[in-house]
Amino acid sequence: MQQITKRRPVLQGKGFKLAALASVLALLLTLVSPAGYTSAQALKTTLDLAKGSIKIGNGTVTGKTATGAAAVYNGNGYIITSSTSSETANTITISGGSTEIELKNVKISTGYSSASPISIENAGTIVDLKLNGTSVLTSGNPKKAAFGVAEGTELTIGTVDGSDNHTLTANGYGGYAAAIGGNEAAASGAIVIDEGTIIAKFARSGNYGAAIGGGQGGAGGSIVINGGTVTAESYGGYAAAIGGGNSAAGYSGKATEVTINGGTVTTKIPNAAPYDSIGYGKVASGYTASVQASTSVVVNGGSIINRNDSSNITTLLYKRQPVNADGQPLYAAGIKLEDAPANGTAVDVEYEGGSIRTNTLNGGYVYLFLPAGSNDVAITRADTGAAYYGTVTVAEGAANSAFIAAIASRTIKSVPVLAVQNADIEDSDLNEGKPSVLAVSNYNEVVNAGGYALQAGTDYVVQWYKGSTLISGNSEDSSKLTVTPLTGDVYKAKFVAVSGGKVVGSSSFSAVKTSLGPKAGGIPVPGVPAKLSVTSEAEFTKQPDPTAGAITYTVKLTSDDGLDTPIEGATVRFYQDGSRNFYTRVTGTGDKAGLISFTFSALLPGEHSIRIAYEGGKANGISYEGASYSKSFTVVKPDKPSGFTTIAAKTGTKNGKIFGADESQEYIKWIPQIGNNQQIYPVTGNVIDNLEPSLYSIRYKASYDGDVYTLASDYRYLVWVQTAQWTVTPVTSDSVVWETGAVDVIAGGSAQFYVHAREGYTIQAGDIQVKYANYSYDSQTGLLSLDTITSDIRIAINATPIE
Repeated sequence: MQQITKRRPVLQGKGFKLAALASVLALLLTLVSPAGYTSAQALKTTLDLAKGSIKIGNGTVTGKTATGAAAVYNGNGYIITSSTSSETANTITISGGSTEIELKNVKISTGYSSASPISIENAGTIVDLKLNGTSVLTSGNPKKAAFGVAEGTELTIGTVDGSDNHTLTANGYGGYAAAIGGNEAAASGAIVIDEGTIIAKFARSGNYGAAIGGGQGGAGGSIVINGGTVTAESYGGYAAAIGGGNSAAGYSGKATEVTINGGTVTTKIPNAAPYDSIGYGKVASGYTASVQASTSVVVNGGSIINRNDSSNITTLLYKRQPVNADGQPLYAAGIKLEDAPANGTAVDVEYEGGSIRTNTLNGGYVYLFLPAGSNDVAITRADTGAAYYGTVTVAEGAANSAFIAAIASRTIKSVPVLAVQNADIEDSDLNEGKPSVLAVSNYNEVVNAGGYALQAGTDYVVQWYKGSTLISGNSEDSSKLTVTPLTGDVYKAKFVAVSGGKVVGSSSFSAVKTSLGPKAGGIPVPGVPAKLSVTSEAEFTKQPDPTAGAITYTVKLTSDDGLDTPIEGATVRFYQDGSRNFYTRVTGTGDKAGLISFTFSALLPGEHSIRIAYEGGKANGISYEGASYSKSFTVVKPDKPSGFTTIAAKTGTKNGKIFGADESQEYIKWIPQIGNNQQIYPVTGNVIDNLEPSLYSIRYKASYDGDVYTLASDYRYLVWVQTAQWTVTPVTSDSVVWETGAVDVIAGGSAQFYVHAREGYTIQAGDIQVKYANYSYDSQTGLLSLDTITSDIRIAINATPIE
């Protein structure tokens, strides 16, 4: 077999591998004891920046120790500090290898033509930076970042003790470079922030580089925030606060990938900026779609607040929504603690997306990004230990506002609603000498001032009063009170918090019930039999929740009189998983006579049961007996799909494809446009085609067979149909036969063609004419493979005649 190969060196980047690395480092850091830190510190060499600039390479070091001696390379790393508390113009440069550095109380300020105060240079350089104390970096050069992180390098920022009590401030000049990240006309390397207080801003307005990310014309690269308190301000210029710089012509296909897993992040950009707070900077309108397609912002946790020049809250992304790792669109929510603690009050926040320690802002607010639906949030003040609860309801389309306002509360909002139960169910009066039962009709539907559903008996109980005197409810059910009153007796009730529950204090009193004069008791009327029949079940919503299922039942309540006469205006109860708590709905009238629908939600994987019950009563002057319906089923959740491959598509075309799918799946396009009424598409066959360049998510569809409810799987997020930059076109000739037509490919991508020599010819090494790519040809299979494609290519092959 003849093998023809030409190749030039290719530089490989790290991409999202840093996110996993950062998570591992963060876990290990929590296991390090103070003694362990002291021991590791002792192994490092202390360098004194006041005695001269410091340069660290792969196996080399230039600088002075605390005694003034020339430094010797130390593979265990370095502690860089300064013997003076004043600013120095000396700089720090790391240009090779993998180095751990402890930065301890340094102040660097450079001149107009100087290098960056700190710079990481040369692709492949890795720096693990630990902050100790307060360090300030100020760049006097508009073309150089205060902390330069060159493309292809990696920076991880943590602290010596894992806390946020150590600070790094990077003051960019306000010109063409980032504060932390890329220099002028340069993308940023990979940045991971695990701990610490990080402040990135500019000394003057007019900056073209991001506060954290790319310089002018540069993409943001990979930025992962796992924790810490991060402030990034780009409010006087034209770049994202975190992400890409300003660029009239986009970022040449380079990506900006920002992932926020935790921490507190605060950003600022100009008023009415036509670009992202976190993502991409200002670009010409013709490049917006392609830049959005190469920009990924994933929020898995953390508290994030985005402001503009006027300090008003603005959106995180421009005209689209961020997503989490499962591909769910997220919406900004501001949750205010009920007693509005002072700004800066430390709080612990727990919600479905995770948990964080952050501080209150804007008079007691905490800001989160949450998916559509009802989201329960618990916020605990660190100073008092008081816990507050709220439910944030996010509707599709909430992107029209900067944030959704909600409350986290400790007080009971609901007020008891009293009902009188008598032998004659139509008699709702209290009368002298007649036994009656007072019941709280909303006993199981109580919420706090934040709309958070409280649990009867656990969070609150009912207190009964006769006049102003506290009395006991029924022993078997304290939410009811059996009385035989005298004329003029007055009864009322209130909800009272249970010690150890989620509320304190009590609700307002109910409206009073007053006993009237004597009245004969009603005579019970024999009831007509009734029956409940299910007309439909498992009506899925447009976008089933992959975390917990929801089944909608539509039932019809009719009299069992041989005519199935619908019973209108009757109250039906809905129970789930054996709970005594229930929800109520009233049967319809007119063309929906007797019909009622209810959705059983929060169906996590496992065994479930539901019960629908009509307890009987009088409707339209007729007394009916009770009827019920019960069902058990199993909920399961499949793993998210994997194994997809893609073909790129050129901008403005829909010739991209995703391979490896099947008809049990569905997919959605998240970027460039994520918004209301997001369309979910079914998969037909095993190829998803007619795709334009974008990011797509694929998951298994939800299904229900009456016994097993299979949830929709989590999305396989970020299946990327990349933007093709070049077209590779085979040129026909009399000496060869091409079996493959023209192919669109991404910049630096690859392509394959099958080509054979015609009878009487053979393809030799010099016969193949390929520019702007590496290639190899297998004469046995006829496979011509190209990679590292850097331009449009026309492949010409003039095969050699066989003599």
